[in-house]
Amino acid sequence: MHLVKKKKRQPIAKSELKAICIDDFALKKGQRYGTIMIDADSRRVIDMIESREADDVASWLKGYPGVKFVSRDGSTTYANAIDEALPDAAQISDRFHLLQNLTKKAKVCFQRIFQGRIKIPMTSGANYIKHVMSVGTTREKILLIKRLKAEGRTNSEINAITGARLQTVKKYIEMDESLIPKDKQSTVRGREHEIAVQKTMARVNRVKELSNNGVSVYAIAKETGFTCNTVKIYLSDDFTPVTGNYGKKGKGKLSKYQETVLRMRAEGKTYKEIFDTIKAEGYTGTEDAIRGFISKERRIRADILKNTKDGEKTELIDKKWVLRLLYKPFKEVSALTKEQFSAILKEYPKATVIFKMVNRFKGLVSRRDINALSKWIEDALALDVEELVTFANSLKNDIAAVRNALLYDYSNGIAEGSVNKVKVIKRIMYGRCSFDLLKNKTLCLESYKRIN
Repeated sequence: MHLVKKKKRQPIAKSELKAICIDDFALKKGQRYGTIMIDADSRRVIDMIESREADDVASWLKGYPGVKFVSRDGSTTYANAIDEALPDAAQISDRFHLLQNLTKKAKVCFQRIFQGRIKIPMTSGANYIKHVMSVGTTREKILLIKRLKAEGRTNSEINAITGARLQTVKKYIEMDESLIPKDKQSTVRGREHEIAVQKTMARVNRVKELSNNGVSVYAIAKETGFTCNTVKIYLSDDFTPVTGNYGKKGKGKLSKYQETVLRMRAEGKTYKEIFDTIKAEGYTGTEDAIRGFISKERRIRADILKNTKDGEKTELIDKKWVLRLLYKPFKEVSALTKEQFSAILKEYPKATVIFKMVNRFKGLVSRRDINALSKWIEDALALDVEELVTFANSLKNDIAAVRNALLYDYSNGIAEGSVNKVKVIKRIMYGRCSFDLLKNKTLCLESYKRIN
């Protein structure tokens, strides 16, 4: 039997290269970076260098004078290097990175506008009952059951609606008004939160006072020691002293079971019953952690709703469901109803503007509508949303590459995939390889069609 040696792929001549993608990759975590080049037509790795500095990249690219198209991310370093080495080549900004940068800007804006929980008017009576029975105080539960009884409900109906046991329903209905416990005005953690808010507002008031006296942002920053960006945030109309992470559910052993805990509490289940249920599902924490979680939920709810007018019914929506709409269509976010989303947009008009602008940009990128791009940039610059203005300016400063992204099919997706495969090669060698060995092994595997 004659063994036929597998024919090695011939290297691509530099003069044959017409379109390339370049991207950076980490050599040592947080220390050194390299740059990789991929032929956009054959999808093969062509070359790698141990740098991403503009001068080094420019010198490297000069060795490929026949290149007519270069796909890259939004890096100004690469843009300047390409301008110097290949002045006649068309630079193409990566569409994925454009969309990613816009959604990141939108998230930063939402972080400023929203707390961890978003307060909106109650959209459903069922939501209100579920909310009170899961994290409401004893007083709220008693008053709710008494109100349902006053509406003519039977004890069995109240049991079905609230999930409270029949004995509990009967006890609360018969309880004298004088015996209904009062809500605690605040807890230790609640008072700490109030003090932190007061300190923040003292700084904000000082900044606003200086601004009202005609002092510039730069001068205010110099006098107060705050950064210019912080001063601008304090002066914005939508500033809130409560951090955007306040009320955000933390990660831990209980995190994946939090919704189950809240649902079971709303159904009137005891902590022991909840603990046994989620333990069977894999929970490894303690029963006390469940009690602590409910206590924290109750405190956060009280903090957020303390300025609510008497008789006004409100509900809290987790901010993460709203942020998820930046990436997914509404039908895939099952935890948010149309009524709740409409209420959020009504309560926070700036959120409406951001969603409209994000969806408009996604649409023009999807349609490759070059004519709509200039109008979008013009409208974004006219808005009072600093994050969108910053993004629009970045598009304006790199407008030729952004236009080419809509005009040509090239993208940096090939480069991202190749970088991931280079990472695999590094791991196979336990990260101990020199750059020359990494480069030679990558190109060798590439020539034998082992990657890409």
